Amino acid sequence: MSSLAKRYVQPLFEVARDANVLDQVAADLQGLDSALSGSTDLRVFLASPTALRATKRSVLEAVLAGASPFTINFVRLVVNKNRTEILHLASRIYADLLNIHRGIIPGSVETAVAMDDAAFGLLEKAVAERFHAKVVLSRKVDPGLIAGVRVRVGNRVVDATVKGQLEKLRTALAGE
Repeated sequence: MSSLAKRYVQPLFEVARDANVLDQVAADLQGLDSALSGSTDLRVFLASPTALRATKRSVLEAVLAGASPFTINFVRLVVNKNRTEILHLASRIYADLLNIHRGIIPGSVETAVAMDDAAFGLLEKAVAERFHAKVVLSRKVDPGLIAGVRVRVGNRVVDATVKGQLEKLRTALAGE
């Protein structure tokens, strides 16, 4: 499904880039994603094979009131092609394309307790130096980690948690 969605979102991104409205389109798609996430009725309506495409377009245009013409045209195209199921992926795929365009690698940091801003800043700087790129990390607290930190950047994971070390020890002792 995401490869299909990317085939629709990629041209939207390219047009928005050329028109210098990348952030506006990103905000439009985030708003659409919020509307879809917050309304079961809207999702059911868009998935309904009995609802007319013209009605679906009208409803989505109302949801996107004030949005970029590029976003409106994207939504019209998706509805006309009867691919409304990809709308919930559009914001994430667009954000990924925007990060690539800006040279940003997203990642996450998991700790057992909340990390203060100074320590988080130092960790983010160290991770950026390690990956030789601009890295933007999100934070998550997971008390089950016991202590330490787990950093995920792309498909790479650096696990320096007590829980991770205990799991490695258990595996080694079990001979797995």
